[in-house]
Amino acid sequence: MISLLLAIVLGLLAFVYVLYPLYGHTKTGITGKRNDSVSGPAPVPAEREQSARTALQEIELDYQLGNISQEEYRLLRERYVQRALGALKSHYEDEQKLDEEIEAQLRAMKEQGNDVQDDM
Repeated sequence: MISLLLAIVLGLLAFVYVLYPLYGHTKTGITGKRNDSVSGPAPVPAEREQSARTALQEIELDYQLGNISQEEYRLLRERYVQRALGALKSHYEDEQKLDEEIEAQLRAMKEQGNDVQDDM
């Protein structure tokens, strides 16, 4: 009796574990593409980079397990490396823009400070 109950519980846990990725945080349609109207705004560069890294790890595992051919692995790997590099570049550019805005605000604050001192 206990072994039957244990088998049922383990079976349900395995079932949940297998189906969990289907009910992940991002909603996708039949095409597998993200539907932004359902799941919110587009991912930030850091999220895109992490997504590409995860995909690279998955295709590496699939290749090692023999689930995909070497040619398919190369094509997918190149795609995800390019995606990760694009996300890194975008992240770097966003940081540069932010740095420029901060520098401009600092210059403006210094100029305001100098104008106040000149008035005294």
